[in-house]
Formats: sequence, C-alpha cells, structure tokens
Amino acid sequence: MLIRFWVKGYRCFKECAEIDLTDKKNYRFGVECVRGDFLDKMVILGNNNAGKTSFGFAITDIISTAGGLMKDIGQRNEACFLNKDSGTDRATFHYELTQRGSVIVYEYSKSSPDRILTETLLVDRQPVYSYDITDGSEPYFNEKILGLRPDVVPDGNKSAILMLTERYRLPQDSPVEVVHSFATHSLYYMAMWKMDVHIGLIDEQDDAEKFVIDKKLLEDFKVFLHDSASVDLELGAENGRLMVIKENGTIPYRDAVSRGTMILLRLFCWIKRCQDRDAILFFDDFDDMFHYRAAENAIR
Repeated sequence: MLIRFWVKGYRCFKECAEIDLTDKKNYRFGVECVRGDFLDKMVILGNNNAGKTSFGFAITDIISTAGGLMKDIGQRNEACFLNKDSGTDRATFHYELTQRGSVIVYEYSKSSPDRILTETLLVDRQPVYSYDITDGSEPYFNEKILGLRPDVVPDGNKSAILMLTERYRLPQDSPVEVVHSFATHSLYYMAMWKMDVHIGLIDEQDDAEKFVIDKKLLEDFKVFLHDSASVDLELGAENGRLMVIKENGTIPYRDAVSRGTMILLRLFCWIKRCQDRDAILFFDDFDDMFHYRAAENAIR
C-alpha cells in the first residue's frame, strides 16, 4: 500500500507537496481511517483553486507512467504540466509503497506528460534500476534483484516499469510488479451528472447500468441506495438498462432519479471495481450533489 507521496514542479506545485500516510497521530475518534500503522482514508480540504484536483492528478500520474492507461481528462495538458513560477524543466513524482515488510521507492521526473527524464526504483534502499536520459550515462539494472539481465533501453518515451512488465514475466513480489500492479489498480474519479470522469482501471467510458446488470449486482445496489441515501426503489432490467418499477409500468432509471441518485449508481460501480485493491483511490468532488448525510455514508 502507499505510505508516502510527494510531487514538485507539477502544475500549481512550485514547492514540494507531500502526503505522509505514516503520520497517524491520535485517531481514537476515527479508527476507521487507520489500517495497522498507516492512515487508510483521508479527506483533502481547500478553497477553490487551492490545488485539490491538481494533487489528485499528481498522485495518480503513476497510472499512465507505470500502468500504461492513457485516458486523458485534462491532466495530460502539456500547456500547464510544468509549474510556470519555478522555472523548472521537470516535474518530479515520488511514491513509497510497503509490501510484506519491505519499502519500495519509485521516483521519476518528466518534462511533459509523455517525456520521462529520470526514473529510479529502490527496495529497502537497494537500487533495482535507475537512469537519467539527460546526462548520457548508461542505465543501471540490478540483475540480482531483477533475476534477469534486462534487454531494455530507456528512451524517455516509456517507463522502464512498463518495458520490463511487457517483455518479461516477473514474480508478483518483484518490486517492478508491485509498482505496476499499484498503477494499474489505482483510480482518479470525479463524479458528474451525465457522465463519469476517471483515470485508471479502464480506458473506455464507463457504462454503470450495464455493469450492475452484467455483474448481477441489482440487489446489492438497492441496499447501497438505502444505506447511503435512504432511497428505496424497486429496480429491474430491460434491454440492458436499469428500470424503476412502478405500479402501472416502468421508467428508465436515468429518467426517474435525481442527479445525486444517478451519481450514486456510478459511485457504487467504482467502489465494486476497486474493492480489495491495494491502490490509491482518489474521489474528487464526488459529494457535490449529495445531501451531507449521503456524502458521509458514501465515504463509509
């Protein structure tokens, strides 16, 4: 799981912006936010234009860099990728993950959304690989830790994580695979009325109604609506669409419910997709159209 992240030189972050999930202090009134020795849940608060969404884009940048999922919802805008106040030529992203007692550090810097300048991977402070394409040096690979002599040459267009996972079958506990799995299981999600805005898990547009029907989750969804928003609906399915069942007929779900209740459908689907995944789930502005009690219950 993620235990620490910082970013610098990206979008509005001239200086280092950090989140440390080991700094749990006293949470006796919020034990549900702690898992073992680490914070498991947190809420980021701030004024408009304070950088909340930019921080969400930053912490999930690993999804494209190490996971290869390239969906663009604005986070890949080259015009505002680098911080314009610092004069820096790169944005740096730093992740620390814990896996079975080991600490894996993954850090990279980019000059644009698709141009990787440096990349370093450590496990318990031992280098697994590192390179810097700006200084002409040869990339370093620790063949003992990797268990192979890799035939990859970083060129700035694709991360070494992606090249190694595409070319070789590595053990699941390999630090390369741990980072790749974290990236491919992470999610940035912003709830909107008529559509989803997301990065990660799937590159295509989400069809929440089809997901509930195909996965036979109709009854689970009815319970979720009741528990999160005290909404009780009789639901069915017709031609791959959710329907609200009334005494004298049916109404398509999307035509019968409020905007908040529509968003609850998509939130339910993402929660189901992300269940039991050891990754970062960043829900951005998901409560804009919720009653405050529904927002609290959805967080739970």
